[in-house]
Amino acid sequence: MNNELRMTLTVFFFFMTLAMPVYAYSLYVAPSSEVPLRTGKSGQKKIIAVLSDGTRVELLKEEDAWALVRTAGGKEGWMLRRYLTETPPPRTQVETLKKKNQALREKYNKLKEELAQISASGSDFKKQLTKCIAERDSLKTRYQQLKQDAANVVQTRKLLTETQKKLSQANEQLISLKQRVNNMEANSNVKWFLAGGGVLLAGWLLGLLSGRKKRRKPSLL
Repeated sequence: MNNELRMTLTVFFFFMTLAMPVYAYSLYVAPSSEVPLRTGKSGQKKIIAVLSDGTRVELLKEEDAWALVRTAGGKEGWMLRRYLTETPPPRTQVETLKKKNQALREKYNKLKEELAQISASGSDFKKQLTKCIAERDSLKTRYQQLKQDAANVVQTRKLLTETQKKLSQANEQLISLKQRVNNMEANSNVKWFLAGGGVLLAGWLLGLLSGRKKRRKPSLL
């Protein structure tokens, strides 16, 4: 076969493929005795396989009352379209349900194991939560105590400041009183000095007057 003929056949089959409607979805042979799969769209065509009910086939094309299908083994042929249905046969449905049930059982067991793990983790988390709550309460108590201590410190500082202020005022008053006492003592000494001088002066004057009287008496005799 030369290259030109090969290219012509390739192009022909390509356009034939484009012209054929592509279904390519799965159908099942409807419940019946047996359905022949033929090489063409006629009851006179050669039978290439006999399909039992529930056989899964792939629909490739539909023409009139016939359908071109492909079996799971790869055989392609024509069969009457009325023997095809979208409903899976009961045994297939049962097998599907069994598989789903098994999958659900496995999923249930897995979830059960995860739940047990979560429960164990939840117990640990509960213990940790209890511990955290106890630590929180302890910290809260310490905080309140520190807050009270801080308030006491502030109050103590305030009292200390007031006391220092009063002490300073008392020292000022003490200094003033000492000064007044010193002044009073100085004044008292002056008074006593003056009083003593006055006594001496009075004694001297009395003595002087007494001497004059004694002198005058003889002159009268």
